[in-house]
Amino acid sequence: MLYVKTDAGRGEMQGRAHPLTPSQRQVLILCDGERHLEDLLDMMPVHSCKPALDHLIAAGLVVLRDAAEKVKPVEVELSESDRYRAVVELATSMAADLGFTARIKAQLQIEKAQSMQDLTDVVDLLCKHLKATPLMALRLNKLKQLVHA
Repeated sequence: MLYVKTDAGRGEMQGRAHPLTPSQRQVLILCDGERHLEDLLDMMPVHSCKPALDHLIAAGLVVLRDAAEKVKPVEVELSESDRYRAVVELATSMAADLGFTARIKAQLQIEKAQSMQDLTDVVDLLCKHLKATPLMALRLNKLKQLVHA
């Protein structure tokens, strides 16, 4: 099942007519019609996500829609050099979301990196600055998986 904003939910995004809590508003934003419950729970703690979903459904802002069965991504074996390039590419794209000073520091660390250990230090820096944002948390998890594979 997918969580999808209703017309009222899309209107709420612009008009802010309902008194939603921050977690309810965050869940409303994340209900884009492409995320399953597992995806939402990966981004938010269950104790705030589930009640927020229940409230949004009861308020008519979100509905459940049938979806094709979620397909798990296929794990691809990467050579060490391919994994290194993937980490560099992902870390570089994520560094763009940092503030100026942290972005420059991360980019310099990426450029100086000569090993996966060097890149692990960059991942730690990215984690320090980006872990508060749910979408960034997902990207950080993927980056950690690549580094520690």
